Amino acid sequence: MRSIISMPQDGYAVNLRKSAKATLQGATTSDYFPITVHHCYDGDTCTVTLNDPFLPPVLGDHIPVRLAGIDTPELKGDCAAEWALAIQALDFLVARLATAVRVDLHAPARDKYFRLNGRLLADGQDLSQALITANLARPYDGGKKLPFC
Repeated sequence: MRSIISMPQDGYAVNLRKSAKATLQGATTSDYFPITVHHCYDGDTCTVTLNDPFLPPVLGDHIPVRLAGIDTPELKGDCAAEWALAIQALDFLVARLATAVRVDLHAPARDKYFRLNGRLLADGQDLSQALITANLARPYDGGKKLPFC
């Protein structure tokens, strides 16, 4: 059985944390938030910490964030083809995050289920759009999802 959490807990988060702290210096107001990515559950959901010294940990530490504007196949999908595509989407996302020097959360907002949604940017690249371009995700606006099987 394959591990769902593909990023090592130590090392990766530390590297992101160091680069994210550097983004706070000289920052004023912005809709970009430097973050630490702890792990990704699937191709469109990651657990992050918002690196804001004014935010209490209960509001910004280890919170799930859904990548805005996309739907990826589910790891607990309806068929083997969906599961295989879900693994590809997860691996794609983790690879982009693991090599990024800077990771930001852009335009965070709550969705209809009060989940936190936002655009994850890895070195300025929108990962939602990258997943769509790689045919590993579909555009999603909160309506009815189409099946992957």
